[in-house]
Amino acid sequence: MTELLTVSDLSVVFDTPAGRVYANRSINLSVNENEAVGVMGESGCGKTVLFLSLLRLQQPGRIVRGSVIFDGHDLARLSASQMQWVRGRQMALVPQDHSTALNPAFTVGQQLDEALLIRDRGGGLWRTLPVGRWAGGSQARREEIRSVLDELAMGELVDTARLLGRYPHQLSGGIRQRVLIAMALLGRPRLLVADEPTTALDRASRAQTLEVLSALRGRMAMVVISHDLDAIRRTCDRVAVMYAGRVIETGPMDSVFGHPSHPYTSLLLSCQKLTRGQRLPAVGGDVLNLMDFPPGCSFHPRCPRAMPVCSRLEPAESHAGSSMVACHLYATGEKTC
Repeated sequence: MTELLTVSDLSVVFDTPAGRVYANRSINLSVNENEAVGVMGESGCGKTVLFLSLLRLQQPGRIVRGSVIFDGHDLARLSASQMQWVRGRQMALVPQDHSTALNPAFTVGQQLDEALLIRDRGGGLWRTLPVGRWAGGSQARREEIRSVLDELAMGELVDTARLLGRYPHQLSGGIRQRVLIAMALLGRPRLLVADEPTTALDRASRAQTLEVLSALRGRMAMVVISHDLDAIRRTCDRVAVMYAGRVIETGPMDSVFGHPSHPYTSLLLSCQKLTRGQRLPAVGGDVLNLMDFPPGCSFHPRCPRAMPVCSRLEPAESHAGSSMVACHLYATGEKTC
């Protein structure tokens, strides 16, 4: 398969009054054409910073090392004006907070029309859609909007003609989420990034959103960032697990979920496989401080399978079956005790 996105040795830091935060540390990740890759991990592991860095929206964070090669171009080195032609057109984001991502002062139709205007001409809502002057956009744009809404099966949930005249506060969370997906698709991106797509949705809306993303699988490249393991399982071909700002395991979804290699991945998955009456597995040690990492493997103070070498050397990535794992358990040619 042809690689569309290749992240190599990406490191991102935030300088704060309390010290330097190492949010992403030497991340390696790839996404092929028409492949869906899930990124999962606990809160604070660096997932959000990673996707913001792909879009060069990580400010005030700084990319201090590494590259983000997208379609042959290093996004980490493009100018601000060059990145404007990447965002939305080549790489689109579906943000997680559907309650605030849409502009409350404009109708759904105006905001979808804006997505087309930005794609074709540049500019923004403040230039192209003065309040009170929008009459539904051109016929061609109206037809394209309706085509995308039909593609997302919006007509099964709401009258699309009425939807275009409504404001975001008049919509349910599930409908707002579909509008955000439609807005992203109107840019005709080659890579769709969905950040926590099931957050704050009720059970029915969550199922509907996952159906939409599953239907897009194989038609474009996708990165689905979520702590919801079922969402990853239903929408992705491959998965990357993050801990302490680093990808510590990546591989085919069935392999990682069925036979996790890294001890952290095993613990993470076991927390969501509990049946009624079972207790959560205990994880020793303190929550990691992203300003003060322990020597060696960042997970070793909490790892049930830690060895002496784990406290001395940070593990390199090694093969473990069909997966790549940053763990001394799979290191070759290295003394482990």
